[in-house]
Formats: sequence, C-alpha cells, structure tokens
Amino acid sequence: MVDDPRGLRSQYDALIGTEWLDDDPEHARVRIPMRDELRQPIGLMHGGAMSSAIESVCSRATALAVLDEGMAAMGQSISVSFLRPILEGHAEVLARARHRGRTTWVWEAEVHDAQGHLCALAQMTIAVRPLPRPAGS
Repeated sequence: MVDDPRGLRSQYDALIGTEWLDDDPEHARVRIPMRDELRQPIGLMHGGAMSSAIESVCSRATALAVLDEGMAAMGQSISVSFLRPILEGHAEVLARARHRGRTTWVWEAEVHDAQGHLCALAQMTIAVRPLPRPAGS
C-alpha cells in the first residue's frame, strides 16, 4: 500500500507503530509490531493496542472509499473477543466490510499473531457522515 495522497495520516497510528498493508474494503490489513510500550503488566500485547489497530484499519478503509463523495468516516462501535495472547512478533488485522450503507459500514475483523494463530475476533461499525464545513463557508 502506498501512502494516501489525500493526507489521511494519523499521529495516533504513528504512535502505536501501525504498518499499513492494504486499504481495500474486501481485505484491508494493518500490522502493529510488538514492543514494550504495547504490553500490559504481565507481558501480553495490550487489548487496547489490538482494538486500536482494528478501528484504524476499518476507519481508514471506509474513509478512503467515501471521501470523494464529501463524506467522513468515524468509529461508532466496536466489539472485540480476545481468544489468544500475543507475546512477541506482531499483531496483524485483516478486516472485511460486510455492509456498506449510506450512513454506516459494518466490518468483521480478525487479529492474528506472527505465526498466523487467530488471537481476536471483532465487529466494528463506522459512521459515515458529511465532512464538516470550514467556519464561514
């Protein structure tokens, strides 16, 4: 994946180390490498880091699909079931848009570790709304 020329960059994603692999709504993917700052106290990758990667990939892929129509994408709800811990390597999120509505998109996502084990399952709803207009326009 090449950086989006429209400048959809997230400082938060830079902070957690998100690596963008694919923005296609049929198979959007990101990876976050394990590092000490992403560990919870007993050494596992923090569930919040995995949840953040899920929201980021779903939000960005939706935004790229609707931006040219003057619409914005933002997280509305997320549900994540953690199945297996990630101790090293990376977490890779594969997400697929299951519903592409006028005002909401619903995604299913899987989180896998570096060995390909399924570590989490998620459902993410993204709100699609008109882009805010600049003041005075």
